[in-house]
Amino acid sequence: MLVEKNKVVFDVGSDHALLPCFLVENKISDKVYAGEIAKGPLEKVKETVEKHHLEGKVIPVFSDGLAKAEDDVDIVIIAGMGYHTIKHIIDSCEVERYQYFLVQSNTDVDLLRKYLSDHMYTIEDERVVFDGFYYQIIRFSADLHDPYTDLEIKYGPILLRRRDEVFLAYLNDLLNRYKEINQKAHKEEYEEKIREIERILYN
Repeated sequence: MLVEKNKVVFDVGSDHALLPCFLVENKISDKVYAGEIAKGPLEKVKETVEKHHLEGKVIPVFSDGLAKAEDDVDIVIIAGMGYHTIKHIIDSCEVERYQYFLVQSNTDVDLLRKYLSDHMYTIEDERVVFDGFYYQIIRFSADLHDPYTDLEIKYGPILLRRRDEVFLAYLNDLLNRYKEINQKAHKEEYEEKIREIERILYN
């Protein structure tokens, strides 16, 4: 499980606090902070908390990123944002203060892994999930790690080792999309991407 039980969680950009409520209602966490940077979304968070009767367990926080995170936070979740926003939030906090982060970027996942690699952070776990689209979730900590290879940055060091069913389905989907593009573009860059993915899938 990516979110360990009995940890205090801070969900950045909580978006109606659906995830914090899920974590508490399923007894994964007894306390989750639901952070929002704007007053309107924060009111939506409060409405959801009241609807689920989780006052005192899901705690609305008016915060720019982790600026108002309390000292008892163990795990940080940053999901549903673009790479540059996620990078800004991480850059603006003390990463070493937290046990680990769970991040899910809607854009440029390879740039996110490159950023983690450049800072020598450890990618502890990764998952690909499918919900109409493929989403990649990365768990990382401030523990020092040697830089990752180019292939690991592109596709994920843990995902490449585990090779689970959803990851392989994601690669096949990516391969088919590159083949479709290459039929029209006929560019070496796409041909190389196709060869690279085929080597991962079939070697």
